[in-house]
Amino acid sequence: MNVAASLLCLGRGALHTPDLLRALHLLGRTFAEVDPVTRPRLIKPGEVVMGTRRCSERRFFLRPSSLTDQIFKYCLARAVRLSGVQLHEFQVLSNHYHIVFTDVHGNRPVFFRELNQFVARSVNQSLGRWESLFAPGSYNAVTLVDGDAIEDECLYTLCNVVAAGLVPLPEYWDGVNSWHLDYGQSTVIPRPKGFFRDVDEPTLPEEVLTLVRPEGLYPELPDADARAKLRDAARQRSYAIAEKFRNEGGTFMGMKRVRRQPPDSSPNTRAPRRGIRPTVAGKNKWARIEALQRNKAFLEDHRAARLEFEAGNHAVVFPFGTYLMVQRYGVAVAKS
Repeated sequence: MNVAASLLCLGRGALHTPDLLRALHLLGRTFAEVDPVTRPRLIKPGEVVMGTRRCSERRFFLRPSSLTDQIFKYCLARAVRLSGVQLHEFQVLSNHYHIVFTDVHGNRPVFFRELNQFVARSVNQSLGRWESLFAPGSYNAVTLVDGDAIEDECLYTLCNVVAAGLVPLPEYWDGVNSWHLDYGQSTVIPRPKGFFRDVDEPTLPEEVLTLVRPEGLYPELPDADARAKLRDAARQRSYAIAEKFRNEGGTFMGMKRVRRQPPDSSPNTRAPRRGIRPTVAGKNKWARIEALQRNKAFLEDHRAARLEFEAGNHAVVFPFGTYLMVQRYGVAVAKS
């Protein structure tokens, strides 16, 4: 292996490191051709998204407690305010969370950045630890392309505590969740004590968390009826999950046992590895295929534009949905 190739191997883990750029120069290749950075994501305003993040080593760092619950809800409300997303459902288990929201302005990177970094820093401070709270690479955001997918992921979010064998019904989960909130209902979250008084960024003494009905969910019903219908569907799904669980000899853990688990413990089951990580979800096959084709075309157009940009054409127009290059370099983006 020559010097340039060796430097290239060393540099692939970092962004624009001197060794990497030197290697590219020696090889006569542009930065975009090697593509050592994260694959670009198509970020379109108005999309409904299901977001998930898991704790490091599946440990129970988010185990329900009065302080951890307040921290997460405050950070969630703050991230919603700063990004302008509309919140539809959320469920926080001991080692991961699920959130369904509409990315009104195409700011989901801001939402996840503000939520994850402040939850991680403040929960770490409360637990007296310094290492990563969330597992690297555990972030996932799935675009929901139709009303059936929105309903399914909302139900999945609400029923996840049942599927995990924790409680037999979603309303029994006494942790952070959206079950008891009605559409349009707001709840005020006071700023938790401890971490937030030491941060550089100004934080508000209170944040407001509001649940909003997704546009594509039961459009024929008013908000109150749509909320009741979703809860009924969640109960029916939970009954089926619980029956299957009990028939297989399982027993639900219950909140007392959940709260007694040490935060640094983890499940005794084996973690799933190398599974499929979808980027879109939809019951309508053709809507799903169309979304996948859009993503493929976006990646091809983005790569072509980046090659031109690296070659010196900074006036090149990037495809609609480009985010990071706009934030970092202010590139031009095609209209939708």
